[in-house]
Amino acid sequence: MSTLQAIPTQHGIDILNSELKNTVTKYRLIGALTHDAPSESLYSFYENTIETSYYDDNGVLTFILNLPIELHFDEYLHQIHVLDSSNQSVIECSTPKVALPKGIGGMVTLKATVSGEAGEVIFKHSEFVTETELNELHLAPIKAALANMVGMIGEFHQSGEKPAWVDLKGGELSRTTDKLLWDYAVAAGMVITQATKDADPMTHAMKFGDGDGATTFTLPNHHLGHYVRGNPNGVNHGETQGDAIRNIMGEQSICSPYMGRSTGAFRNDGYNTNNGMKPDGSPLNTAPNTSTSTGEVFYFDASRVVPTSNENRPYTANLSIKIHRGWM
Repeated sequence: MSTLQAIPTQHGIDILNSELKNTVTKYRLIGALTHDAPSESLYSFYENTIETSYYDDNGVLTFILNLPIELHFDEYLHQIHVLDSSNQSVIECSTPKVALPKGIGGMVTLKATVSGEAGEVIFKHSEFVTETELNELHLAPIKAALANMVGMIGEFHQSGEKPAWVDLKGGELSRTTDKLLWDYAVAAGMVITQATKDADPMTHAMKFGDGDGATTFTLPNHHLGHYVRGNPNGVNHGETQGDAIRNIMGEQSICSPYMGRSTGAFRNDGYNTNNGMKPDGSPLNTAPNTSTSTGEVFYFDASRVVPTSNENRPYTANLSIKIHRGWM
């Protein structure tokens, strides 16, 4: 009997759609000494103040009542009426026909077919928040805001665990526990078979894997060395590209036994050319024309033009990359 559907009376419709809706502050228990008593024999046996009334996150008018558990009633409960300040019935709700001895009672939620602004509180009896009120009025907007963050990618100085976020290292998650993230991946069209993903992790680093195909899925891996940029024209969304560098060029003039001046990435050993210089110190830009045949070595060395490493990378800052789960 935790949540019940209630029907507004004609008087109630007028009241609840007016500024007088905040005068609806009481409830009445209607029943009889037997569970099968005819409706004409029912009577009121208890009245009290409602705990709170508000429009839930869907804009549905909601009343929270606290049935007393410390009192003993001989009657069976048949109906609950919510009243205005003139004790007229505003909404009426048929209930399961239950006895209310001492120890039986607690919070009851009534939903009426009256709509308003979601989150608006109409009446509140005490400073305490009921569980239903907490979930529907206060937590629902927070949950909705978190759900809107699902799939968001963040960079963190903190390398360890962070609530609501999970490392983008290709880890496996449950489709049930992380349903929001799984639905996000499917809707984005970024899911591939796990076998395909595992066969070439670098190529498919930005894709979700379908896990075991039924209960799990795997995350993209942003820790393999890729850098992420806005998708350019001519490249499919979510596609990775192999490493590449701009062309490096140089020029070497050759004519035995002399080599001319080296430029760019080329270097000669300078054996016959005095390192590209004539004996008088002037540049030897073009090798002389001679029939003498003498061997000489020249080299291509990109490090003479650009910084080099055992990997290709732009200027890089290494932090923890995580994705938002849509909940915490």
